[in-house]
Amino acid sequence: MKKPGFLLKMIGFSIMIPVIFLSWNFTQYKERNEYPNSRIDTINVVHYTINLESLDFDSHSITGFTDIQIVLMQDYLDTIILDLAELVVDSVWIDEVPIVPFTYNGRWIRIPLPYKFDRGTSIQVTVFYHGMPVKDPRWGGFYFSDKTAFNMGVGMQSFPHNFGRVWYPCVDNFIDRATYDYFITVDSDLTVVCSGVHEETFINSDGTITYHWSMKHEIPTYLSSLAVSEYAVIRDTLYGYYQWVPSSLYLKPADSLKGVKTFQNLQKYLSHFENMFGRYAWDRVGFVTVPFRGGAMEHATNISINERSVDGTLDSELLLIHEFAHNWFGNLVTCQRAEDMWLNEGWASYSVALFLEKEYGEERFKNYVRENHRDVLRITHIRDNGYFPVYGIPTNLTYGSTVYDKGADIAHTLRGYLGDEKFFNWLKEYFRVFRYNDISTLEFRDFLSKTTETDLTDFFNSWVFSGGFPHYSIDSFKVTETPAGFIILVYFHQQLKGTDDFFYSNKIEVTFMDEQWHAHTEFAEFSGESSEQTFLIPFKPVTIMIDLDEQVSDATTDYHRILKTKGEYEFDATYCKVNVREITDSAFFRVVHNWIAPDDFRIPREDLSISKSRYWKIEGIMPDSFSASGSFFYNSGKSLRNGWLDPDLAGKTKDTFVMLYRKGPSMDWEICSSIIRGSDESGVIIVDCLVPGEYAVGYR
Repeated sequence: MKKPGFLLKMIGFSIMIPVIFLSWNFTQYKERNEYPNSRIDTINVVHYTINLESLDFDSHSITGFTDIQIVLMQDYLDTIILDLAELVVDSVWIDEVPIVPFTYNGRWIRIPLPYKFDRGTSIQVTVFYHGMPVKDPRWGGFYFSDKTAFNMGVGMQSFPHNFGRVWYPCVDNFIDRATYDYFITVDSDLTVVCSGVHEETFINSDGTITYHWSMKHEIPTYLSSLAVSEYAVIRDTLYGYYQWVPSSLYLKPADSLKGVKTFQNLQKYLSHFENMFGRYAWDRVGFVTVPFRGGAMEHATNISINERSVDGTLDSELLLIHEFAHNWFGNLVTCQRAEDMWLNEGWASYSVALFLEKEYGEERFKNYVRENHRDVLRITHIRDNGYFPVYGIPTNLTYGSTVYDKGADIAHTLRGYLGDEKFFNWLKEYFRVFRYNDISTLEFRDFLSKTTETDLTDFFNSWVFSGGFPHYSIDSFKVTETPAGFIILVYFHQQLKGTDDFFYSNKIEVTFMDEQWHAHTEFAEFSGESSEQTFLIPFKPVTIMIDLDEQVSDATTDYHRILKTKGEYEFDATYCKVNVREITDSAFFRVVHNWIAPDDFRIPREDLSISKSRYWKIEGIMPDSFSASGSFFYNSGKSLRNGWLDPDLAGKTKDTFVMLYRKGPSMDWEICSSIIRGSDESGVIIVDCLVPGEYAVGYR
């Protein structure tokens, strides 16, 4: 069995008194200026060799030592600081020399250097330690369960969120990357899985087994991993766009057949993402199941997922795709700080949509993007208790809905802003240039602007550095016929949701359509609250629609479809259904759900108020024979599942509700005939004769 010689030194030096600390809650240690994260300027860890000689499943404790190869970045540095969370430090060595004294407060080990080393000197620090690894109060840490032990590399409620420090001494941040060797000793009936590749296994004289794994690519500490259990392994070789890639799935033996079905699209994950993002940069594709209560963790080459996810179906496929996308977003290029987390999580979330588009088609892609956007507009500000920018997010929201879900919204909007050619060419260049490195949001913006030759200053100021959403609409348009075609003067209007600052350098598609459904699309570019733009098109339009292809995540959700026959049609994410009673020719029908307050009455009314939450717009091309009713759903409840739609209707009774209608912004609201079905809290308002125009809920 191969082991460093430091074990003998620990035994020989057993008279050293272990440093035992007074326990304190390090999760309360929030202030950034109290955390010595500037160590990147003083030391550079290039390699960790983690030796765990005992995992005690009865006491939930570990015993081991870690060799840390460090390059000094300053001349005559006098102290090294390492992170280690609430374990017991037995001794510390530098280049096989014991260090006395060192200090440890349960959070940092402060190690004095015995000599005045020059900058660039490489030293080896060895720390012997034992104890019960901690868990984050919310999510993450080191876990024991029966004969299973595993880590989840972040602590969602801890600062910093990196959680390597719960099981080995390290420099625990997003920017310090190192290679790894793992020597983990367990009982002979257990299997050890770590980041990287399995190098060798040693059978020890006491009947235990030591597994040696190595990670040859540099990763930050939160991506290093360990999982120990009774595993069966499913091995395969995947065909990469650039090379063959071995894969290994470590599962409970009883789940092997289920695993084959659950991971049936693993080859497709690799193929589609390599095609979009570039070469898979790791030595293997790896997943491991753990008995965790929910979620997953993108440990490099050893993604940890919940055992319940392996059920023989594709029900957890979206989770698997998200985690696989982290092989690029997060693992290959890592956010520089927690405030930049949207670069990891928002883009991995949008990668799910990109995979669905490539594998299942445009409709599945649009449905996913639309449903995500609907939930962002409806509930993200409730979950996160406010409208926040995705960059600079408060520490307690690093892993919140703003980062994941609105982050995906912004990635989608950026794609529409740039166009597919620029967008996907930039992605490959991004991963080529920044591979195995970290990046800040500002660096991300500047590189994106340079690579695409597009000034994205206003885009980032509005979408990334500010909270809330814009809402784009057309107030009116004028048509002038000329020998060259039709000149269309369009008046645009911008309103706001969750912010007081108008968005600038807006770019959005405008589609013109005539009675015969001839369509012509142009890009409108405008800034501020009001703007106008002239277009020359080859026909006279009867309707003009903004963002028909749903490329911009403003404060609307919309759905359009062609209606050909009688029947009921649902318009996804708009809270509207249409029941077609008569139709002799096809209708182009679009419902736009506006997540902002409708205009108030032009002439104030004392007997009637209008809901300030949202309104609908019906538009399109309908034949003269078209006849339909519309069902508009209301809900004043506070359910995260389907509530938070009409908070200003809370406490009111349904017999006070009315449906209001106006043909356009220049008209005033009027009560239209409607029927209310449901309870005071939730139900549907049915308009018997549905025509193009705007609809809003009113109450007496």
